Amino acid sequence: MKYTKEVLDEALEGLRNEDVKERRAAATVFMKAACAELGTANTKPVKEWFVSNIEDYITAIKDETDSENIWRHLYTTQQFCARYIQGSYLFIINSEIITEENEKNVEEKAKEYVNSLRKIQKNPKVLQGIASFFWVYEESFVWDIFTEVLKKKKDKLTLSHIGIAIRQCRKLSEENGRNTYISDEQRKNLLEVLEKQNVLKNEAEMLRDWK
Repeated sequence: MKYTKEVLDEALEGLRNEDVKERRAAATVFMKAACAELGTANTKPVKEWFVSNIEDYITAIKDETDSENIWRHLYTTQQFCARYIQGSYLFIINSEIITEENEKNVEEKAKEYVNSLRKIQKNPKVLQGIASFFWVYEESFVWDIFTEVLKKKKDKLTLSHIGIAIRQCRKLSEENGRNTYISDEQRKNLLEVLEKQNVLKNEAEMLRDWK
């Protein structure tokens, strides 16, 4: 599918629909656009659209109450910020619209949105999405969220996200020191819940040996 300006504009209108199913379909369009292969014909129009329309996008999603849709929005913002901004050095886009200032604005608006959810959300799937978003920025508080999520949820997707974060944290810590990313107390709490739930055994062993 080509994620043109017209396609994304139409999806934006879908996010404003009163029908939750229509909003979910629109949210899926944005999620797939954020996950589209980089360096293709989709890359420039998707990035230009988000840079130009981030305020309208956040306005359209900020009052969403359906937890499945909220998770989709979190995954979209996480993937866009991680791949299209943090990973932008991997590809070159010639565009007058895409500037460093505009990229920073997207990240700031996305962080504000996700932070607002962090203050009010209790749904474990949404909390996982919040923590995964902030792990893009290597925020250490995510481990407290992941630990609480694991007490209630251990589906394949949740375990995949948390497992990736643990492995990334271990690699970063080897370069910059563990306490930069996770405290000893957080490590112990996370290990305890992994052992109790009997999940992510390789990552648990990694935490156990992590001195």
